Amino acid sequence: MKKISIEVQGKLYLAELEESKVSNEIQEQLPLNLKLNRSGSNEYYNSLPKSIKATANGTSHVQPGYIYYFAGSNAFSLNFADLNISPYSVIEIGRIVDSSLIEVLINGPETIDIKITLL
Repeated sequence: MKKISIEVQGKLYLAELEESKVSNEIQEQLPLNLKLNRSGSNEYYNSLPKSIKATANGTSHVQPGYIYYFAGSNAFSLNFADLNISPYSVIEIGRIVDSSLIEVLINGPETIDIKITLL
């Protein structure tokens, strides 16, 4: 696992990205500044600047504290709820280590600005 920091509202949170082809392509784009949009009651997401060419098996069951990639929108996603998103499928690429970030996301506004940096 590669450690990353996710800065939200001026505070740094620790997370980890897996060693996988999809995750490695995302890591090559770091550092990233993204404006994430809240989607329903489970995630913040937005498209990455560059398309990811790698593929992997996905899941329709998302869990709080996990980081996903949605190939359909080339999107990076921070998830904060346990939910079945079928018929959609996402690729797990990492997890949030600092659980206080999950609370920030649960109670967050419609959009958040984040900075992701490889440590």
